[in-house]
Amino acid sequence: MSLEQLEKLRHEMKKCVRCSLCKLVPMPTIQQTRFTSACPPVDEYHFHAYSGGGMQVMALALLDGRIAVDQDLAQVVSACTTCGLCDVSCKFIMAAERQDVILALKEHIAEFGLGTAPVGEFKPTLAPWAEGLNLRTSPASKCRVLLYVGAGADRDPRQAATARHLAQLLQHARVDFGIPEGGEPDSGIEAYWTGHRRRLEEQARRVVDMLDNSRAEMIVTLGGEDLGMLRSKYPRYGCAPKAKVVHASEFLLPLVQKGRLRLTHPVRQTVSYHDPCYLGRQSEPPLVWQGEERRTHGVMTYFVPPKPINYGVHGVFDAPRQLLGAIPGLRLVEMYRIREYAYCCGGGGGVPDSHPKVARSAALQRVEEARAVGAERLVTACQRCRLNLTRWQDGDATPVIDLVDLVYEASGIGSRHD
Repeated sequence: MSLEQLEKLRHEMKKCVRCSLCKLVPMPTIQQTRFTSACPPVDEYHFHAYSGGGMQVMALALLDGRIAVDQDLAQVVSACTTCGLCDVSCKFIMAAERQDVILALKEHIAEFGLGTAPVGEFKPTLAPWAEGLNLRTSPASKCRVLLYVGAGADRDPRQAATARHLAQLLQHARVDFGIPEGGEPDSGIEAYWTGHRRRLEEQARRVVDMLDNSRAEMIVTLGGEDLGMLRSKYPRYGCAPKAKVVHASEFLLPLVQKGRLRLTHPVRQTVSYHDPCYLGRQSEPPLVWQGEERRTHGVMTYFVPPKPINYGVHGVFDAPRQLLGAIPGLRLVEMYRIREYAYCCGGGGGVPDSHPKVARSAALQRVEEARAVGAERLVTACQRCRLNLTRWQDGDATPVIDLVDLVYEASGIGSRHD
């Protein structure tokens, strides 16, 4: 099955002209020569095979029988954080789907039992973070909004605290919301990242069934990775929730703008915002197109009718920044690589386990970039990003905070509860 999928993508592999743009952010966007790279594993290993272009070459060589699936191939491919920056950088000059090839290659390797080890059983986790908040549970109680914080809140105390802060913000704004009854299953992003397609499809169905059974009109995710999975990746596997899915930043912003949630406590700091890959460029809904791809002049391709392309520009970029702009006393300074060209934190793709050097160097480079623009704190909207950005720092650490926690701080709700 995976080999058939790779074969369908042969034309995408053959589009690669070895320009190496997959290793850099597009040149017109470069502001500082220290921060131009786009690929964490290439930055660590300095070898073409680890790049988006290198993955195309290896996939084509595999199809043509010039190489075989072995541990060496699996070791290289498993270093990819699946952040998608090579994909959008390549699309600066051509309509090519680099990420599709990489994912198909990972799936093919996984069928041989190689690559990153399979993830564990996907079981719903209860919500101890919600104790004492008197939250309604769905579907026992009909709620307009369902809060989906992900299974990580049961394992990570900081994510649990952020989930609690989000729930308190919604309570304060008198939002009609609840949480899933019986706990929350993981979104399956680890299975997606590591090529375990069957596990992902099974988990996607469980999650979607749970969300649909809630009868909620809107799903609010706490994590950027969950937003990307529900809005962008699940539909690619024929499974998507019926309700509208939004990220916490998208939901909180109108509450602030309408005065239902007031940010009255100044936060007098200079911060920078890190765009999570799956909240930003990786959250665009898939585009449907039927037509024919044609070739001219030997190498150039075009589509009849014209094919819509996801360039990564329609992700969730503005809502987090507008929320930060609404916090009194706060000063936002942008890093050099932002929005669809933001550098990955190194926390995705299963890389912190399979290639910790890649995860470490990516995180430290991102923190260095925040310091270079004068940030005192680094803000993100993804718990996985926060974890990887903090785990490798030394004693001179740059504080990393979740956007929800910062909004909670500015709301003053915590001081009223003390």
